[in-house]
Amino acid sequence: MSDIDIRQLSKSYGAYQALQSIDLHIPDGALLALLGPSGCGKSTTLQLLAGFDTPSGGEIRAGGELISSPQRVVPPERRGISLVFQNYAVWPHKTVAENVAFGLQLRKLARAELEARLSRALEAVRLTPLRDRYPFELSGGQQQRVALARALAVEPRILLLDEPLSNLDAHLREEMRFEIRRVHDELGITTVYVTHDQGEALVTADEVAVMKGGIVQQLGSPEDIFERPSNAFVASFIGSNNEIPGRHEAPGQLSVADTLLHAQDRSGLSGPGRKAVLCIRPSRVRLGEAGGATNNLNGVVHRSAYLGEYRDVLVEIAPNTTLRAFVSPHLRPQPGEPVLVHLPPEHCQIFAAPDDAPAS
Repeated sequence: MSDIDIRQLSKSYGAYQALQSIDLHIPDGALLALLGPSGCGKSTTLQLLAGFDTPSGGEIRAGGELISSPQRVVPPERRGISLVFQNYAVWPHKTVAENVAFGLQLRKLARAELEARLSRALEAVRLTPLRDRYPFELSGGQQQRVALARALAVEPRILLLDEPLSNLDAHLREEMRFEIRRVHDELGITTVYVTHDQGEALVTADEVAVMKGGIVQQLGSPEDIFERPSNAFVASFIGSNNEIPGRHEAPGQLSVADTLLHAQDRSGLSGPGRKAVLCIRPSRVRLGEAGGATNNLNGVVHRSAYLGEYRDVLVEIAPNTTLRAFVSPHLRPQPGEPVLVHLPPEHCQIFAAPDDAPAS
């Protein structure tokens, strides 16, 4: 196994800066998710980790060994790294066992050693009963397990997963993300998982690095990222979120539609009158109850949608300003109906507006 140190890693393609001096440390045996929208730099980071590209600046070390810098790149085949792509890339004319054993055969292992590693890899992903089947006899999730088993069979020190579930339907994606976490817990391989799906990142990862514009916006545990985002982008990218524009009045205070709201202040703003946003998850918004002397707003129901486990309600709280609330499905607010909105201060956070953020 191996830890990974990424120090001031940069990558540019002409004038385009894909990565901007990022720093990351992945402890031995940990699973880090690189999460962000398209073009954020997560796949570029994975390509550099795999040895498929040369950094413009900085370095990557694995187990203390320098494997990537502008001056030196250790070839992919000498890194002890396995990579699983979003496309299964399984050979249709080979059985499950033959697909998984392919990399082992290239290493010209003794028959007994090859069989032992093959058996361990198939057992890890629960494919032993299917070892003699062909890909056309497997579901999409089972084919992805074949690709994962093939990567594990060579016993890498580092495992890289590049959007491995994006080709699966929603039900299989949900099933496989728990499966990937189970396999990681059993084997303890240092793993980097690239995804744009926040649900996958929260379920699978020990730590999540949220990226935007080639910069790591926040690094932390799934709970930290969700409950204590570092800025409005992270708050909005991780799960559903309300962003209510207002004016920063004092530390922990924001005015919206002439109402003073209280919240945890992460804005970094000092003086009053600056643009800011109050963020709160729809699941934390309360309708029809005051809940305290502060953070109560009068609103009008704009839309109410029944979604089975909850009702998604859109409320207008000021001209051109709305927020969403996820409430009990038994509540039946109707469009046009006045409603009292309570924003619990302990679940509200203030951030600088994007065009008024303090310099970093």
